[in-house]
Amino acid sequence: MKGKELLLTPGPVQVPWSVALAGARPFPHHRSQDFNELLRSIDHKLKQVFRTEGTILYFAASGTGAMEACMVNLMRPGEQAIVVAGGKFGERWDELAQAFGIEAHVLAVPWGEAVRPEELAELLAQHPQARTVFTALFETSTATAYDIEALAQVCRTAGALLVVDAISGLGAIPLETDAWGVDVVVGASHKALQTPPGLSFVALSSERAWQQVERAGMASYYWDFRRAKEKLFFTPYTPAVSLLVQLNESLIGLLAEGLECIRARYERYARATRAAAQALGLEVFSHRPGAVCTALQMPPNVDATQVVELLRERYGIWVAGGQQQLKGQIIRIAHVGDITPQELIGTLGVLELVLRELGYSCRLGAGVAQALTVLEDAGPTPATASDGGK
Repeated sequence: MKGKELLLTPGPVQVPWSVALAGARPFPHHRSQDFNELLRSIDHKLKQVFRTEGTILYFAASGTGAMEACMVNLMRPGEQAIVVAGGKFGERWDELAQAFGIEAHVLAVPWGEAVRPEELAELLAQHPQARTVFTALFETSTATAYDIEALAQVCRTAGALLVVDAISGLGAIPLETDAWGVDVVVGASHKALQTPPGLSFVALSSERAWQQVERAGMASYYWDFRRAKEKLFFTPYTPAVSLLVQLNESLIGLLAEGLECIRARYERYARATRAAAQALGLEVFSHRPGAVCTALQMPPNVDATQVVELLRERYGIWVAGGQQQLKGQIIRIAHVGDITPQELIGTLGVLELVLRELGYSCRLGAGVAQALTVLEDAGPTPATASDGGK
């Protein structure tokens, strides 16, 4: 029964054919005027996604590379910072702090719950020397969205710099970088931007962010924000040119469709998935779910790892499992990327088959019926602007 493979992981995501094919085009030399114009065009469009008029820096690296770049440019060894850790990727901020000799005061959030603004305010009051806060927009490992607008208000009140990992959430859930006063935002190509992996971005939206770079930057060469800003539209080193061509193609489609329309589609898929889960007697893991992906708690007698393997090996559908202490307990179904309603419904249908095969009693079609009801109530889903559908 296995056909073509379908990516429903929260990264990498399924990219439109137009984006995939753009990678086969001849690309400009990175020291040519054509490349300069390409990057300027990308920058104009990407600022609309980041919702900032600030400077966006480009790196040929995964999102973790851009996170590391933030740590080495904004902090000095021995300085203090606040790290919000409510999942694997919040903990990554802590691991980076440890790697570079930063004293991190960790705001430990139970996995599946969102950080509360008053918790952050209390920790900042307890540690007045910690003037930088590292957090996530969407904690992908638990499928949990954070209230960045409220956290930004807390940081402004305390005079702290806010650095947000928006690698999975950028373009999928609301983030008003300038309007909310978010100082630094990290993004990457292979999530809601619908581009293959290998590009990451750092948007510095405030003057105080640049002041901190000038004051605190550790010794760095490749990651140096000042060097990257100086050579912004030619880049100081050889960039991933073909990926930038693909990103440009993707941004054309995303902006043509409209970010609000795209977010509404992702949210509709998320509601449909949660409705299906409820009909099947499954629990949504997160207490504050977002539209990037949905984490479903598997029944006690069902190993989530087996569910992931059967979906992949038998049906060619890639979903994500749980990480660290959630391994074997949850599956995560992504809603971002070039996904059609029929692909989502098909995934939910074969999930029912897999659950029954693994001994879980559920009525076939119960989840699919509820998901279809959600999709029907929301009206027709338009074809993606970049692809013309599938």
